[in-house]
Amino acid sequence: MVRKIGTSLSEQLNGSRTNDFLNGMAGNDILFGLAGNDTMYGGAGNDRLIGGDGQDTMNGGDGGDFLNGGNGNDDIEASLGNDTAFGGNGDDDVEGGDGNDIVFGNSGNDELDGDNGNDIVNGGTGRDSIDGGRGNDVLTGGAEADVFEFERGDGRDVITDFQNGVDRIELDDFNAVQVRAAISLAQQVGDHLVLVLSSDTTIVMRDMDKAQLDISDFLL
Repeated sequence: MVRKIGTSLSEQLNGSRTNDFLNGMAGNDILFGLAGNDTMYGGAGNDRLIGGDGQDTMNGGDGGDFLNGGNGNDDIEASLGNDTAFGGNGDDDVEGGDGNDIVFGNSGNDELDGDNGNDIVNGGTGRDSIDGGRGNDVLTGGAEADVFEFERGDGRDVITDFQNGVDRIELDDFNAVQVRAAISLAQQVGDHLVLVLSSDTTIVMRDMDKAQLDISDFLL
């Protein structure tokens, strides 16, 4: 096992083929986990964390970070700052944290959460669960059947590729009566459907006709 802790300088920390612990601390650091189930912390600064093979746990810390889990089922938290986080191959759990983030699942059945901020969240291939979190987010499921998750206060989010009869919308804070009312009042704006669930929760569905949407598209 390799255990490396950086300093306030900008450094490169390399893991090994076993389970490693890497902490960049301050500075704009580059961390390579390589093989093994690694634990990696970027710390302060604009860092790059590359997990490699194995089931890695990654946290970007403060700053605008880039995180890529690589192969394996990874747990990735971008944390503070405007970050870019890729799950890579495998069934990953990826969270953007605070800031305006880009969260991409890539392949596998991923759990994706933009968290706070105006985020771009893309599932890639696989059966993904996608939650934009607070803020005005752009959500893309990608191939296969995906679930888009919303709760009250999530802001005005856009779903770019809702597949009617394949994808579902999961709502935590709304019942069937409220959803049916929202469907009946939904507005067709050109090729897009605007569904207002509450004063602070709106879903814009691109390339969607009002006649296609019904209660069966929702998980309540």
